[in-house]
Amino acid sequence: MKLNRITTVILISTSIFIAACSPKTKSVHNDDVNVKVKQVDISKVDYKGPKLRVGVVNFQNNTPRRVRGLETAATNILTTMLHETGNFIVIPQQDMQSILSQQKLGASGVINASTAAQMGKVLGLNAILTGSITSYAELVEGSNTFITQSKTQIAKVGVDYRIVDTTTGVQLFASHGTGEFRKESGGILGFGSKSSHDTSLKDGALRDALGKAMNKITGQLTSDLWAGRIAQVKGKNVYINAGKVTGLQLGDLLAVQELGEEIIDPQTGVSIGRAPGVMRGKLKITGFFGKDGSVAKVVSGKKFRKNDLVRMAN
Repeated sequence: MKLNRITTVILISTSIFIAACSPKTKSVHNDDVNVKVKQVDISKVDYKGPKLRVGVVNFQNNTPRRVRGLETAATNILTTMLHETGNFIVIPQQDMQSILSQQKLGASGVINASTAAQMGKVLGLNAILTGSITSYAELVEGSNTFITQSKTQIAKVGVDYRIVDTTTGVQLFASHGTGEFRKESGGILGFGSKSSHDTSLKDGALRDALGKAMNKITGQLTSDLWAGRIAQVKGKNVYINAGKVTGLQLGDLLAVQELGEEIIDPQTGVSIGRAPGVMRGKLKITGFFGKDGSVAKVVSGKKFRKNDLVRMAN
């Protein structure tokens, strides 16, 4: 009986010892900014009006050492964040890449006024988001004592991002942000704290940087930026390439504007955007059709044409 008790005590003690020696890992974002809280706040933004159709063009990797995968991760993370707000119609990456390939810009990622306008025309985009990773670094901090060890892996990233209006080709907004991600691990008597490089570090840092950026981005992507197009004019009916999915409602008034002339820079030969077009009149939404289309009646004006711009009337 006494031997059994001793054996039991030894087993319990051993279990406790092993548990104490097991690696302890904790991943945290920079204490200054809690990305999870910001994401929740973003999803509750009281967004009114039509949903913007937006797309994210692959970020450029401008880090000194060209750390692999940063540009793809940034593009995917920002696309997901935009989608999760529920305030935008986010165009799939494969569709964005298809247009970029046609424009022969898949490798460079350069977006000028002509390219933005072309993507807006083909995909019905209102805005394009793009940017670059400007810096990335990983650090390791640690401490060792006779009994305990601890290690903290730290990833820091710098991100430039910008928004381009596909109707005019004009850059609406540009900014820079930074992000940080820490992964802490520890152990006792030589156990733990020896984990190899963690590939999730760069994702964590990017999520931190882009999570903070989302507050500025959503502040710029307002319903004032929204514009649709006249898809067809048939008799007294005018068909619009936006409907219920976009957020239009029966009775909404739309101002119709001619698509302005493209202005070319005489020195560079590159498009610098479109001049404001002539106002044609107003339409009123009377019905919906298809995946995301609407039918409108003329309230005022005339000579409405296919591809004319429509915006929410004041």
